[in-house]
Amino acid sequence: MSKLTYNTRLIFDNDSEKEKAIKMLEAQCFAWNECSKVKFESVPKNSIVDLHKAFYQDFRKNQPKIPSQVVIAAEQSVLSAFRSIKSSKHKIKNAPEKKKFSIRLDKRMYSFKIKDGNHIFSIISLEKRVKCSPYIYPKLQELISKYRFYDPLLFEKNGEIWICLTFDIPDILSQKKLALGIDLGCRVNAATSEGNLYIDKKFNGKKRKLRYLKRRLQSKSKTSKSAKRHLKKLKGKEANINKNFSHHLANKLIKDTKADVLVLENLKSIKVKKNKFQNKNRISQVPLYQLKQILTYKALLNEKTVIEVCPSYTSQIDHQTGKKDGIRKGRRYYSKSGIIYDSDINGAVNIGLRSKLPVSQTERLTYGQATVNSPIVSYGAYKPLPPLG
Repeated sequence: MSKLTYNTRLIFDNDSEKEKAIKMLEAQCFAWNECSKVKFESVPKNSIVDLHKAFYQDFRKNQPKIPSQVVIAAEQSVLSAFRSIKSSKHKIKNAPEKKKFSIRLDKRMYSFKIKDGNHIFSIISLEKRVKCSPYIYPKLQELISKYRFYDPLLFEKNGEIWICLTFDIPDILSQKKLALGIDLGCRVNAATSEGNLYIDKKFNGKKRKLRYLKRRLQSKSKTSKSAKRHLKKLKGKEANINKNFSHHLANKLIKDTKADVLVLENLKSIKVKKNKFQNKNRISQVPLYQLKQILTYKALLNEKTVIEVCPSYTSQIDHQTGKKDGIRKGRRYYSKSGIIYDSDINGAVNIGLRSKLPVSQTERLTYGQATVNSPIVSYGAYKPLPPLG
């Protein structure tokens, strides 16, 4: 089974109903922080029974208006947070504090029904239950009609209430017949085994400018308050550019192929070498993890799947022979038979072959024959931050 999450905004009948939901989230955040203090000070073991005995009764006496389900949800969330801290072997001096308003809803805390074509949630609050409707996108409508969701996450963002729905989608990899190898890089943002190259020079240029501005601001952030403020804005701008690029590239990759399985490299174990002329590794220009997450959920929406394979020597092996008997020089791969392949597409075919499925490829493998898709995203004019005064 594959998990697919989908965020959507909740629409309330009036502002008072929305205010009730926000107050419930604030109460859960307060309960979480109080429970965290009790766990840190007096409950050494990661046991839900011990934590419940030490926290529940005293807290309910002092805060009787907060529903018991909200308090129990806070206990479970605190315990999972401490377990993750223990597994990461990170030492903490103070109790963790929760600042964002969010709560995981179980079956006792919400109900969902479809009545006369309207999707209605009934959510727990400090008083009576609050009724609201999610904003339904076409893809979300399709998911709700096909699959069930469970344990939705309710959270507040920019004054609005959102809900994150998690769907279990059956794994249909055994029914798939055709694989598409995808090689992610720097100059060529993505290359596929079908002979498509995806290059966005504007995106690459923006990333270079952002890196320059970040270095400039970081050098002055220790002494200048305006530098700190501009640096914070710059991080938000970079996150938006990465997210926009990842969505557009994922849409292009899925739209341009008929393959059932999208094959990526597992880049967790790769260590990119740095030389004295290169402060940052160039592959980090593409937001690899974010792109993989977005590509995975968009593939599931289109009844495709994404898998990862070992990346070792995929750029050095000749896809025809399966041996390291060729020479790679930049964008060209010189095979032993004398054929000059596009090195990125050769690597993409090797990635696809490691899925042990038939690979979707064309004759556009030699250098110069690939179809170049540029730009991937049509950006507006880039406006750098004003100079420091």
